Amino acid sequence: MHQLIYFGQATASLTGTQLEQLLAQARQFNAAHGLTGILLYGNDQFLQVLEGDAATIHSLYARICQDPRHHEVVTYADGAIKGRAFADWHMAYHPLVPEQFLEFAGYISPAQLHAEQAGLSPADTQLFQLLRAFLLPNRTGLNEQLGK
Repeated sequence: MHQLIYFGQATASLTGTQLEQLLAQARQFNAAHGLTGILLYGNDQFLQVLEGDAATIHSLYARICQDPRHHEVVTYADGAIKGRAFADWHMAYHPLVPEQFLEFAGYISPAQLHAEQAGLSPADTQLFQLLRAFLLPNRTGLNEQLGK
């Protein structure tokens, strides 16, 4: 079992209809090829987790990197995993703008989150930092984290 996580900048904002079309294509492909994962899209950024056969994932990822809807694609994780984290999700997605997070009880804004959470493994800390960077309005946090 293999997992790949990437982060990319959209070349242009996607409309709801364009995003629905992208998701329909992704779900059909993923179901046919045994892939699972999630797709986050917001602030004109993509964050995707793909799980499945390594060769299938790498072939798909090569196409994603050439897709004109993306630029500045950064591989965040690429390696073997013990099991799927998203076993029942051929491509989970839920649109959410940062302001909607305020509706959640006990919400803390991404800017206030600190990656030094007690009890997190180094891998969990990195994923936490990646999600935090995704939620912030610009990529400064991720670029600093990746040394760019």
